[in-house]
Amino acid sequence: MKRPTTLHRMLALLVLAVLAFAPLRAGAWGEKGHEIINDLAAANLPSELPAFARTRAARWELRYLGPEMDRLKGSGMSWDADRDPGHYLDIGDDGKIAGVVSLAQLPASMSAYEVALLAAHTTPYRVGYLPYSIADGWEQLRTDFALWRVLSYEAVHSPQASARASFAEEARLRATLTLRDIGVWGHFVADGSQPLHVTTHFNGWGSGPNPEHFPALRGIHAQFESAFVDRFVKASAVQRDIPAYAALDPQRRISQARLLSLIARYLRGTNAAVVPLYRIAAAGGFTSGSRQARAFTAAQLARGATMLRNLIAYAWEDSLNERVGYPAVAVRAVLAGRATYGP
Repeated sequence: MKRPTTLHRMLALLVLAVLAFAPLRAGAWGEKGHEIINDLAAANLPSELPAFARTRAARWELRYLGPEMDRLKGSGMSWDADRDPGHYLDIGDDGKIAGVVSLAQLPASMSAYEVALLAAHTTPYRVGYLPYSIADGWEQLRTDFALWRVLSYEAVHSPQASARASFAEEARLRATLTLRDIGVWGHFVADGSQPLHVTTHFNGWGSGPNPEHFPALRGIHAQFESAFVDRFVKASAVQRDIPAYAALDPQRRISQARLLSLIARYLRGTNAAVVPLYRIAAAGGFTSGSRQARAFTAAQLARGATMLRNLIAYAWEDSLNERVGYPAVAVRAVLAGRATYGP
């Protein structure tokens, strides 16, 4: 039998390192919860959004894509190790990630976040990077909408018939891609409304201070987000908790800092629901299906649907401020007829 080579030893160590830094997590909300959030976000979009995003077929597609990122789990070591931590964020009892990063002062980028975590001798692949999953997908969606705007304009106003036909086909394809991007990204926004995805107490209170003496409650993660939701939660109850849409100031660009602030406020609200969740669980509410447990869960799902609806609409509104193409042209300039998009 051959002795393991140095390369073999290095590969073995790499495997162990990946496993150590990517703890197994359940998928937030389970299939039904993710479908409800995507579906109700689509159902509550403001009428200002393009028609392709508001059809019955689009709503069905977005609903189907809600659980997509969980369906794809297990695709392989590289895929899972890279993406699984994007579903959660381990916020400690001190309100910080790994004791060093505050939600109120999130670093501007994933790379800066990773550098900050090095001070605590950890990485985003250990403690999660959910805020950046949400921010990354939103920025992509804003560009999707910007591209669709200019393509749709050129499909009508380009001087040559062949160019108009080409732009029209590109606009159709961009609409298809945009729906796919919304549906898949919506999964991460939804994860942000599941309290057990934004806490170090993600599957039982665990070790450390336990001032309310919660029982171990191992398995609470799957019980809450899947078994309980499947049995007791109805989409109609979630819909009742979704407020009307309130547009942002159209004159104010959504900067990276503003985007991360919106996301941080959302995740702080979810983290504030961790202790109430454990109180309900300790009282047996997620086993019996108590009224309190049903109302609590519907409210959290509604927060996810509301945030997703809002972020989609914000991306549409802010896409007017984008620049697209090579060389880049301002979307507003194209729509005003002062510039052209494409070759």
